[in-house]
Amino acid sequence: MTKLMAQGYELLDSGRYVLEVVEAEVVNEYGPQLRLKLRVAEGEHEGCEFTDYPNRGAEDGVKVGTKAWDVFEACLNQRLAPDEELDTEDLIGKRFEAMVVTKKTGKGNRTEHGTIGPHRPKKAQLKVAPKAEESDDVEESFKDLPF
Repeated sequence: MTKLMAQGYELLDSGRYVLEVVEAEVVNEYGPQLRLKLRVAEGEHEGCEFTDYPNRGAEDGVKVGTKAWDVFEACLNQRLAPDEELDTEDLIGKRFEAMVVTKKTGKGNRTEHGTIGPHRPKKAQLKVAPKAEESDDVEESFKDLPF
């Protein structure tokens, strides 16, 4: 006989998170969906994982405008064409940003459809370059032109 330890749910507070796709697969138990294992990639809850089931809207593909479509666009950081071939393997290791909320059952988290977008890390701040010395004499500025 195997003994198991009962565990509760680790719930994230509702908010915007940077998420990384750890696993992605097509499932059809409750209609056409993806099963995404997601990990918080930055911030206070970094490393926390949950599973999300975005709707695909089509048995043999991903319908435009569905939550799964938004995940593909965000992870690939590009607009997709309706006839484009998509592969769940291309999602693994990719990051995106989304609002995360608690499921209605209170037993887990999910991403909020309509809030999914590409992850754009804050770029290093540009330093202001020193201004080149400017001459007040307009003729001096143009004297070397060949005409």
